[in-house]
Amino acid sequence: MTVTHAEANFSELIQRPKDTVARMQGSTRKGIRLHRRGEEDLYLTTASKADEAAQVLDSTTRMFVALLKSSPAAVTILTDVFPEAFPWVRFLPEEAVRTFLVEFMDTARAASDLGSIAPLVPLIASWKSTAEVYADPELAAQLRRSTDDDLGPVDMAG
Repeated sequence: MTVTHAEANFSELIQRPKDTVARMQGSTRKGIRLHRRGEEDLYLTTASKADEAAQVLDSTTRMFVALLKSSPAAVTILTDVFPEAFPWVRFLPEEAVRTFLVEFMDTARAASDLGSIAPLVPLIASWKSTAEVYADPELAAQLRRSTDDDLGPVDMAG
């Protein structure tokens, strides 16, 4: 993926705000990544660009949700192409891929309504972890042998 935004240190924004904003305005995406020492980088863009991105995400999500609801064939087609977006789903059983697809789209729609994509992050992480289990034959076999549906709390530190 090509970087299409400008980059600067946060201190540059503080010391030379007009120059830094001008660099942001001159970038393809009209945004600038601000590096901070010891902290997460920030991304600065115009409000109109942020609104445009949110509108596109919302419209795309609505379209895919409507497509999934309109036709079982659409679910099959999207399930078949889902590995292009998430290559690791190839390790999941087909029914699990369908379940992930539906959960992903339902969560994306709800997240879009909230104006936050944050709910998608743990959903993707949990399904990716599930794929990692299926990819490890020993672990998958161990889980299949388990008679207890609830395997207890998950350590989120790892």
